[in-house]
Amino acid sequence: MVCWRVVGRVIGIGGTGIVIERGQYALKIPRISRPIEVDGVPVATGRLTPEDGNYDERPDLIRSIQEEKAIYRRLGDHPGIVRCFNLSSGDHSIQMELMKNGDLRHYLAEKRPEKSIQLSWLASMAHTMSYIHGHRIIIADVRLDNLLLTDDLCVKFCDFGESAMMPLDWDLNGTDDLGFSILTDIGQFGAVMFEIVTGQTCKFDLVQGRRDPGDLYTWPRRDSLPSTINVWLGHIIEKCWTQGITSAKDLAAELDKEKVGEAE
Repeated sequence: MVCWRVVGRVIGIGGTGIVIERGQYALKIPRISRPIEVDGVPVATGRLTPEDGNYDERPDLIRSIQEEKAIYRRLGDHPGIVRCFNLSSGDHSIQMELMKNGDLRHYLAEKRPEKSIQLSWLASMAHTMSYIHGHRIIIADVRLDNLLLTDDLCVKFCDFGESAMMPLDWDLNGTDDLGFSILTDIGQFGAVMFEIVTGQTCKFDLVQGRRDPGDLYTWPRRDSLPSTINVWLGHIIEKCWTQGITSAKDLAAELDKEKVGEAE
């Protein structure tokens, strides 16, 4: 069985993998279970090697990395998606370009960009999401932590560890096996929009309606989300949360209209 030794600064951690800084690259490897600290705060504990009789999660973690690499291969190069360099190798890792500006959540915790920059980000993100959906990928985890900033402050999607690669002939309707869909991606995008334009935390919680672990993820109640009254771009956010926008292409078009209006 493969063993991993973490050498480098931990810059991200998710459900199935951790990301470490390795020279000029960011390297994602299967999530280990020894104590890990991010910004000095412990975020995981336990053993990597299971005790006798306990379930060994390592094969699942390796499989998750390989499935994510397959998603990156299908998506190919795109200016709105983090670039990867070892997708053809059998290594249980994903070597990515290093984004020294980090993710949007940390960036926005310290800085409030002008509305024109926010709108440019959102329109670009919507176009990228349309591209991703066009390649029959459900993202399933659209949030500020998974949006990285380049040196010139352009936004790139990363982390497809929770994503679903649907058949190429899929018509974009319906859900994956867990209940995620194009519409839930748009709903999550609305929460990201709200956080960017208001600076307030927002969660599009697909778990609240589940009674048992095996239940599908369900659309959150509207009253579990904040009001969009008097919120800039609130009418678009509201459509994201109420299925008034049903494709990322239409979402991008709405945001492009706002860009034209802002420029006039």
